[in-house]
Amino acid sequence: MNPTTKTEPVELICKLCTIRLEALCYQRSWWFRSFRQVLAGGVWAFAFISRIQPQHYLTRSPGCHHCLRFQKNALKEQSALFRWLDSYLNPLFNRMRDRLLTPEELAQARCLAAEANNVRAVTPSRWLDDRLPT
Repeated sequence: MNPTTKTEPVELICKLCTIRLEALCYQRSWWFRSFRQVLAGGVWAFAFISRIQPQHYLTRSPGCHHCLRFQKNALKEQSALFRWLDSYLNPLFNRMRDRLLTPEELAQARCLAAEANNVRAVTPSRWLDDRLPT
């Protein structure tokens, strides 16, 4: 079903605040940025080809419309091919990411996503400063 044919916007809510986690992973591993950017490029290309229209989706913040997670969630709603590809690539990505993070950091990212009205209200550097050893 194509969300662009609906009169009511589809609600997309993140379960995990990836902006915080990606910053941690980038700090901890030299290869993670390249690995993620290849996958992110695929998501952005899919979103462009699929013509994701942010006004057809409700999010916690208009800033979410520029987030890769938003694009991915919208594509899951809209594209069977993307869902199929994601079912194979996402578990691989999650294993690689989760090896670089502690269970506490993953739990914090889930809490931030669940509680935040605007997930970008806390900048990644401030969030990281509060949680990384100096």
